[in-house]
Amino acid sequence: MGFCLLFLIFSARHLQADNAFIIDPGFQKLDIGTGFEILEDGKKTLTIDQVLRPEISSLFVMKKRISPSFGFTSSAYWVRFRVENRTDSDVTFLLETAYPLLDDIKLYRVDDRGAILESRTGGKMRPFREREVDYRNWVFRCTEKAGAVTTYILRVTTGSSMNLSMHLWTPDVFFYNVTRENVLQGIYYGAILVMLIYNLFLFFSIRDMSYLYYVLYYAFFLMFQLSLNGLAAQYLWPGSQWWANNNLVFFILLSIIFALNFCRTFLEMERTIPRMNEIFLVLIMLLIIFVPFSFFLNYRIMMMGAISITFMTALLVSISLVKVLKKGFKPARFYAIAWSFFWVMVVLHGLRSFALLPDNMVTQWGMQASSFMEVVLISLGLADRINYLKKELESLNENLENIVEERTEEINAILNRMEKRDNELQKELDLAADIQRGILPQTPFYHEGVAVEAWSRSMGKVGGDFFDIFQMQGGHVGVLIADASGHGMPAAFITALAKISFAETIQTQLFPRDIFVNVNNELMKTIKTDDFVTAFFLVIGPTYEVFYGNASHVLPIILRRDGLVVEEWDTNGLFMGAMDIANEMYEDRQDILNFGDRVLLFTDGLSEAKNTGGENFGSGRLKNILVETVHLSIGEVRDRIIKEWNGFTRGTEQSDDVTLVIVEIDPVYRDLVLFREKGFKLLSRGSYDEAVMELEKALAIDASDEKTHLYVGECYLNTANYPRAVEHLKEYLGKNEIDANVWCHLAEAYLHLRNFSMAYQAAQKALQFRSNFVRALVVSGLSLKNLQKKKEAYVVWKKLLTIDPKHETALQEMRHIQDEFGK
Repeated sequence: MGFCLLFLIFSARHLQADNAFIIDPGFQKLDIGTGFEILEDGKKTLTIDQVLRPEISSLFVMKKRISPSFGFTSSAYWVRFRVENRTDSDVTFLLETAYPLLDDIKLYRVDDRGAILESRTGGKMRPFREREVDYRNWVFRCTEKAGAVTTYILRVTTGSSMNLSMHLWTPDVFFYNVTRENVLQGIYYGAILVMLIYNLFLFFSIRDMSYLYYVLYYAFFLMFQLSLNGLAAQYLWPGSQWWANNNLVFFILLSIIFALNFCRTFLEMERTIPRMNEIFLVLIMLLIIFVPFSFFLNYRIMMMGAISITFMTALLVSISLVKVLKKGFKPARFYAIAWSFFWVMVVLHGLRSFALLPDNMVTQWGMQASSFMEVVLISLGLADRINYLKKELESLNENLENIVEERTEEINAILNRMEKRDNELQKELDLAADIQRGILPQTPFYHEGVAVEAWSRSMGKVGGDFFDIFQMQGGHVGVLIADASGHGMPAAFITALAKISFAETIQTQLFPRDIFVNVNNELMKTIKTDDFVTAFFLVIGPTYEVFYGNASHVLPIILRRDGLVVEEWDTNGLFMGAMDIANEMYEDRQDILNFGDRVLLFTDGLSEAKNTGGENFGSGRLKNILVETVHLSIGEVRDRIIKEWNGFTRGTEQSDDVTLVIVEIDPVYRDLVLFREKGFKLLSRGSYDEAVMELEKALAIDASDEKTHLYVGECYLNTANYPRAVEHLKEYLGKNEIDANVWCHLAEAYLHLRNFSMAYQAAQKALQFRSNFVRALVVSGLSLKNLQKKKEAYVVWKKLLTIDPKHETALQEMRHIQDEFGK
């Protein structure tokens, strides 16, 4: 009552009988709800010219509320008031429409003769960047000349509730108020966010879904709050107009969904009040279905529906709390206190939206104040719930100890150990699966025109299929596919042994036959069961000649791009790991692949998979797919095979591991090779500029081709374009780190660029691989000299002279250093 009296006194000071708001030297802020007049335009047809006519103008009605609210309405509202400047100078003030959800605002300034001085537009349907003042509410900047009396008329429409709270401010007071408000808002949202993060950490720690639902419930409630008060449109999505205008109902519904889920889990409704729990589940499902429509149905209807659902939710939760409290569930006490206070404020806010309650401090800010209290109290309730459940569990355990016989306790202990052991086994299997996936090479793979794509899926967590890709001696590429007999952990163990044996053998052997012999011998030393490994290995040379061998594996399919001819490759050879006699049967065969040719390697789990009718997927179907997809990339071919295989086997249980590998000689690489070879010839002849032109064409095809980078770098080094030389030589060294000569070239480029530190580092890398590299020693010495490290340079020159006693640069630099030390 005292506040209202002070407000009326303050308002009377600035409002005269002629209905004009007075701007005097003491003016700072005016709440103008008690002094403006309102006209409702139910059909939204009136124009400003019509409103200014006497017969319409007389229909304006004075409203005596500080913040007039008219609920959800489809009408347009016209607001009229007058401002009189009683100071001796022009005054600039701000007119704030203190409700951010007004869709469209039109402001007209009219003089005493009824002439329109200016018109402006605003509202949340307009982009945020068009606002005159960067603030969550729409603010008009106005100027009144000394002694002037001006009429202001606003036309307002909105799809939300109609709230016409307005203020007049001096700019200084307004921005001071905004700063203070932002601090308070920051404290509020910061505190809530800290509590949410804290509860999220608790969820990850104890895996109680109540915490997750609580965090999501309040996260979406905060988003609703930010959208409701305009802060989201100001700070989160100022450039997304459609989203800013349509997200409010979306956030309300999601907040209610997770609030209901939180209530269910926190109150353990499935156990305590199962029928109410079923009602909650039905309501949650309906809301989930309803959520997508929040963006497409009429906004006003959706908002009214959302507020109505909020009222219903408050009622249902209140009933649930009463029922649970009657059953003695003590943790519900904190929840009941927090919920009651918060939802009273939510309901009051909803009634304000329907214009059933006035707009005041309680209905406007009560929801935020109560929400903070709810966060704190529910956090305490969650902690209390854990203690309650812990005590309840302890009590149950004590009772069980008194009534359960010793034999039952032993059985429970055994079951617990079995469960623990099962969990440990599952974790070990998960770890084994991660390890097995980790040892498979990454695809897509690409090297010198050889492209590889692969896919593998185990029947269980681990399996017996594997593949590998090797970069072998002489620029050869090896591609392996293998299948261990059996399934599960034994097959996975054999797979790991076989992979290690192959990886070690290819270090010294090139041909498939020799590789199979070595791997067979190694596996026979380890495998003492009837298990074995089948494999197919192919080795692709730099000019795409192929050596291949088969150890009882499924035959690969070869697609020749010219003529679309389909072939199969095979050789003699038994599976590995079972018998010595197999070493005498392995053999190699040779072929050649042309640009565009493809090889499909696969395990029998792919071709022998059955559909519901008992039919095999078959290699014939794979051949047809290869021909049909010749125009697609091998990655797309792999996806096509997987899609058709999944469709074929749908409805049947997988009975074997599945792996496929596709190898292609990239047809585009042919042009790269031509450009690269032509560039290399030009480089050899010293035609560096022409060489760069050809080599750049090669890089346009494959920007990662290291040989081309090397040749381009050498060209730029010879033409003194040292920055570009550095760029390309570094690219080459990224994949060829042990090339001492190129490290020396890079060091020389850095030396010319006077980057002596990098020159020294590059020269040291060259010396790591060739310790007596004279050119690298020269660059090291000169770099140290320019870095003022003359003692270290002296050591370098001394070492160089032990290699070449007549080296002129070393002799000259040694004399300079000795003269300086002598001085």
